[in-house]
Amino acid sequence: MSGIPLCHYQNLVFPCFLVGAYSCSCARQYGMDPGSSSATLFEEEAEASLEKFYPMTLGEVINQKYKVVAKLGFGSASTIWCCHDLVTSKYAALKIYAHDLVSEDEFDNEAAIYKHLSTAGNPDHPGRIYVRTIQDSFFTRSRAGKLHQCLVHDLLSNDILSLRYARSDRKLPEAMLKQILIHLLLALDFLHSECHIIHTVDSSIVEQLDRKEIAASSLCKTVNGYNLYRSVNFGIPKTFGRPILCDFSLARNGQVEHCHDIQPDPYRAPEVILEMPWTYGVDKWNIGVMVWDMFENRRLFDGLDPDTGKYGNRFHLASIVGLLGPPPLEFLQRSEYSSVYFDDQGKWKCLNPVPSVSWEESERNLESVNKKDFLDFVRKMVRWTPESRATASELLEDPWLLGPFLEALGRPQIQSGGRGVSERDFRVDNEKLLFDAAP
Repeated sequence: MSGIPLCHYQNLVFPCFLVGAYSCSCARQYGMDPGSSSATLFEEEAEASLEKFYPMTLGEVINQKYKVVAKLGFGSASTIWCCHDLVTSKYAALKIYAHDLVSEDEFDNEAAIYKHLSTAGNPDHPGRIYVRTIQDSFFTRSRAGKLHQCLVHDLLSNDILSLRYARSDRKLPEAMLKQILIHLLLALDFLHSECHIIHTVDSSIVEQLDRKEIAASSLCKTVNGYNLYRSVNFGIPKTFGRPILCDFSLARNGQVEHCHDIQPDPYRAPEVILEMPWTYGVDKWNIGVMVWDMFENRRLFDGLDPDTGKYGNRFHLASIVGLLGPPPLEFLQRSEYSSVYFDDQGKWKCLNPVPSVSWEESERNLESVNKKDFLDFVRKMVRWTPESRATASELLEDPWLLGPFLEALGRPQIQSGGRGVSERDFRVDNEKLLFDAAP
């Protein structure tokens, strides 16, 4: 089973170095001060129907077990809450779905994916521990009698995006980026090769929260009896655990092709833009463009019309052509829509020009051999044809990615085309490696 590209980096969370307080890509953690303007829409109030969400009250006990202590975030179809498990005395993240989902399949899909992940594949695969698991799932009714579906997970902390924005240059240090990527690629290899899925906090952090402050200040607004709470920001932890890949609500079966539209605009793979069938290749493309975002603090492709600032397929495709060159004719023949943008020879035919760019000019952080190796790494994923993009296991053998880790393990650096490190090597304690670059 599998989904939207695994690489939206709010889907990576750290259990103390978690990549997200709930670490769900749809769990947004922002909101304007409701006192600033009577017209301000606060957090989930900005969604089309506030009434679809579960009307939570802090201190409420859900399913006779989970006492809600703080709000972690929200999305278009759910809210996320920090809960105290009254049975185990541990903290957990509770995701409560809206009662009027456009399709009830989303919950069924996510719950099924987590169930599949718990039993599928090699239990000793090193990537398994970097994929989020589920603690509990159940249904609950609101006071109005509306049915809501719930998932319970381990509580995580910050997502990758928050780590970036904690830094003045909005860029992840190279050492940190490499370690995150190794964990991410191990998780992706487990999903792709073992589970056939496309992905398309420890207690001390919570205990530092002032309960009175949460209760008094996080209730920001009441609308028609619905309490709107401000999402809690745990801040950047002093120590980090392993990053965890989260949110499988849009995951899909990787053993069949899919045709529906996916991915945030800047992350859309060429086959998605051209409405071709897609499978594992979209995850690979997403890692490539995500790496660029995290390391360069700018989009590899934004797809924006320079005059209007709005996204458009032809601007996105033109920027890809500018960097990668024209697509193979065989690739274009897979889409009935390619003739809108390319002629019979595969040449660009739209009025908007193809920008003149190069990989070397676009990369601004590195020099010499290190720059070349980094660009070679990204180019293995950012390719026109999905089947030509490197797999997660192949990327785990890349010289740019593994060099510092092999040195830490006391082994000589591999040469291009050589065999990568063994699975046992990736079990080295994180703290012995490269997180000294954390903000």
